[in-house]
Amino acid sequence: MGKRRLVIWALGAGIAAVVLLFGGVLSRSPHPNPLAVLAANAGVSPEQVELGRLFAGFSTGSTAGVVQRLEQRVTRMPHDGDALAVLALAYQQRARETGDPAYYRLSDTALRHASAAGGVLSLIVQGEASLANTRHRFRDGLRLARQSLRLDPKNGSAYGALGDALLNLGRYSQAFNVYDRMALKAPSIASFSRVANARELIGRPTAAVAADKLALEADATIPEQIAWTITQIGNVNFNMGRLGAAAKAYRRALRRFPGYVHAEAGLARVEASEGDYREAIARLRGAVNVLPIPAYVIWLGDILHVSGHEVAARREYALVGAIEKLFAANGVRTELQTAVFDLDHDRNVVDALARARAAYQAAPSIYAEDALAWGLYRNGSCEEARRHSARAIRLGTRDALLVFHRAMIERCLGSASARSWFRRALAINPHFSFLWAPVARAELR
Repeated sequence: MGKRRLVIWALGAGIAAVVLLFGGVLSRSPHPNPLAVLAANAGVSPEQVELGRLFAGFSTGSTAGVVQRLEQRVTRMPHDGDALAVLALAYQQRARETGDPAYYRLSDTALRHASAAGGVLSLIVQGEASLANTRHRFRDGLRLARQSLRLDPKNGSAYGALGDALLNLGRYSQAFNVYDRMALKAPSIASFSRVANARELIGRPTAAVAADKLALEADATIPEQIAWTITQIGNVNFNMGRLGAAAKAYRRALRRFPGYVHAEAGLARVEASEGDYREAIARLRGAVNVLPIPAYVIWLGDILHVSGHEVAARREYALVGAIEKLFAANGVRTELQTAVFDLDHDRNVVDALARARAAYQAAPSIYAEDALAWGLYRNGSCEEARRHSARAIRLGTRDALLVFHRAMIERCLGSASARSWFRRALAINPHFSFLWAPVARAELR
């Protein structure tokens, strides 16, 4: 089974990795419905009318049908730059729906052909910005998003790409301002879900759920995007330790989009947190067979580990390393993800610290800073770790794992405050980690 999963990923040579694959903060940000963005623009030009026709299929929820029709069109008219640009975006949406990374390679190719054929430049550059962000090339994403907005100041998707790049570069005030402008200029499921993410980052999870619910009332027509947003409601509830509410949201997402991998994975995490390891393992195996991304393979490995299936856990951990090598070989920056995985599992901790530093220097988000703090702690540099950990929680983010890392650092320094940090982590979410929540509980006995 492991070999078969690796073959699936090997087929995606040259692909771009979506940020959500590693469970990063941008995983709450679906692409806007392009038709809704165009409709929001005042003064529709003939060019926009034609683009609107090309985008019309998105509102039906049948992205596969949109892709098929656009592919047929560009086969007949290979120099139709507008159709190629829309096809590139359709490939990105199809990748979200199927988890097939080959669509990102196809999107990249379509964008290049669209540019050569004279397609709408602002749309092409916006697509390139989104792809740069998915490759964790956030400085490129920032440059391209700004270029797209110079070409078309009303492009809501470009605002999303700009905010996402700024967010991952640690420029939070700027990012939040961009998301506010996006919500005003292009109110949509994409803009409101980004507002929700921002609210959770500043420690307002209840307000985040409210924004996600508003997102569902905006322009929710694409089934995958609806399921994605409902899944985020589940994730916010899980992060608050509300397992019942989280499970309810995941099941609602599955009713809206049967078999949706991200909802299945979330539900498996709830089941494991409730001690139902057998059901969780079976459900998560099904999810990773469809979408073998590192975040979910790690969850599966950790659940197998804590439930006593050590040999099977090691197989999953080995698969994580193989998948991440494929990402790196295809131009995706993976330093942050590989560093955290190795640090959590006590592997290559010296090299992992170096990777965490590189990731932080490239994109100094609070999560990169937390990874650096964790790497310093695991290598015995606890004073330096404390400084970075303090900065990682500076926004007031109610993330139990960030708080737990601070607790471990304080314990390393012999600080009397360590116990209060452990209590705080468990108060935020007593199920925050299959590996580390038991350690926090043990520290308080």
